[in-house]
Amino acid sequence: MSAIHGLVRFDGASADADTLDRMARTLAHRGPDGSDRLALDAVGFGHCLMRVNVEDFHEAQPIWEDGLLIVADMRLDNRAELAADLGIADAALGTMSDSALLARAWRHWGEDCIERLLGDFVFAVHDTRTRQSWLVRDPMGQRALFYHQGEGFLAFASEVKALWAVEGIPRKLRPAGVGRRLLQLVEVQSTETLFEAVYSLPGGTLLRFDADGTTSQRRYWRPHAAARHQGHDEAYYVKTLRDTLEEAVACRVRRLIHPPALMFSGGFDSGTIAALAEPHAAAKGHRVIAVASVLPPGERRLVRDARAAVDAFAGRPNLDIRYYDNAGDDYFEMLEESFAATDDLSGTSRVRVAMHRIAREGGTRLMMDGHGGDYTVNVLGNHLLGRILIRGHFRRFLRELRARRRFTGWSLPFVLHGGVLTALVPHGVRRAMARLRRGQPLWRARMTRDDFAADLFRQGAVDPARLRGLVPYQRWQARWRHLLERGIFAYAGQGRSAAADGLDFTRPFLDPRVVELALAIPEKYQFADGRERYLSRKAFADILPEKLLSRLPGNDQMEPDFFRMASSAPAVLRQLTERDGGGGAARYVDFAKVARALENLDENSIDDYRRLQSASHALIMARFINWFEQTNAP
Repeated sequence: MSAIHGLVRFDGASADADTLDRMARTLAHRGPDGSDRLALDAVGFGHCLMRVNVEDFHEAQPIWEDGLLIVADMRLDNRAELAADLGIADAALGTMSDSALLARAWRHWGEDCIERLLGDFVFAVHDTRTRQSWLVRDPMGQRALFYHQGEGFLAFASEVKALWAVEGIPRKLRPAGVGRRLLQLVEVQSTETLFEAVYSLPGGTLLRFDADGTTSQRRYWRPHAAARHQGHDEAYYVKTLRDTLEEAVACRVRRLIHPPALMFSGGFDSGTIAALAEPHAAAKGHRVIAVASVLPPGERRLVRDARAAVDAFAGRPNLDIRYYDNAGDDYFEMLEESFAATDDLSGTSRVRVAMHRIAREGGTRLMMDGHGGDYTVNVLGNHLLGRILIRGHFRRFLRELRARRRFTGWSLPFVLHGGVLTALVPHGVRRAMARLRRGQPLWRARMTRDDFAADLFRQGAVDPARLRGLVPYQRWQARWRHLLERGIFAYAGQGRSAAADGLDFTRPFLDPRVVELALAIPEKYQFADGRERYLSRKAFADILPEKLLSRLPGNDQMEPDFFRMASSAPAVLRQLTERDGGGGAARYVDFAKVARALENLDENSIDDYRRLQSASHALIMARFINWFEQTNAP
């Protein structure tokens, strides 16, 4: 994906061109097709170009015309509709970049144009006449934008490292940010990041800066059920799901210069994207590169492997399936390289990095994944049977209970325990029972130092009652909305990881059109005939393999060999603690807790699998803290 960066001075000083150039150099991996910047007295904007779609051949940013200075990293999906509303002829549109179309829309509608834009984007606008500036991020925050407002100036960029090229912006970790990561909060993130005085613009948000630096923020979009999708019958939702998701995928692939790629598990989410993308890729002489993370043939682990599901798609002429098996990779190798590439922990997955590499070898510049399907249109069916009973729909409950048993072949006690009882027990009771089993509050079970956590609680930086624990199944759609809000406030970390490997990144299931439909779908169509993903099984029956349509519940893991990949965790812990007692990370991470979590691990125990995950997360965080503090030492 491309990148934007810029400076706005409120104190009468000039924007420094050398600073803009330093910012651009940190973003060079996002600008393989060129970069440029423009400094106009108190304002300077820069752009780094990665050509992904055909319109990108016409990009020439920054745009400076009619008193407006604009930079954008964007893919506009409704170009034709915008052009029609703006009176732009088809011939002119054919040679117009997305940023040029944005400039026309802004001049015509002003900041109100943002409600008309469809796509993934971040952009900045400065009006030299009013001396106002705007930062804008797409509805679901699929592209990231960071900013710092210092004494007399604003700096913004697609990645944090570009901000650190500006004199006066501190390179310091924010202890509360570290604590939130280690304690694993469920609450929606604020605009604050891991770093002092560096902020992330939330998705669906416009942030305006007046000439004196005064700010005002507006959420122009939130996850909601679109009125046009409410109150319809099953046939409507089947057809509309097909049409909506088909359009969301088409918008991402039909204008590509290179073949599309997909992180592929063969499940409903990535499988549907692959099937919908195939004809659009074929029309351009391409195949969809589907990269699957699997175990070596014949091997089995505690968690489910995607190989069988992926193999169900084998032989499709427009699908280029490429396998990555996890054998031999060490989970903790090359961590510092990934920290330097992403300024974060988001690029530390060896599996994702390997999948990016395989996709790049296939010639792609766009990577997609199926994330978001599980809490939009393809919600998991666990405990939906219990929901039917709670609603008092007794006849439907009995009908669906029988259908569930026919579909899965599971015993009655198994279905009742897994799909009904957990939903009936109040969440507070489940939490109390879990605490009794643990023998301590949840926060003490985290790998955080207790005194550090207690300080955060006293300061009000963290609410100990809001740590991620048992899934609150009783919340149903409220939980899905919460997950969507978390995504909006997230930092688009997977996008940064992909960008470090020379890729654009997007998630079709987090398209606002899909979200607005998903939240309007009645509960009775989320689970029916004993099956979750009921609507998708009907809507995509003609393009998905029969093995997938009749597949039993459950998801495959992207890191099926995690237990062995992370087997070096004890050695990593020893290396950390033998070097200056753990370094700066020892202020935050309780290495004694990590050591206990790594004792007597059994590869065949799901509880031990989770313990290893928690310990590995803490070790990676510790390595990051030490790397960051050493890299930025005076």
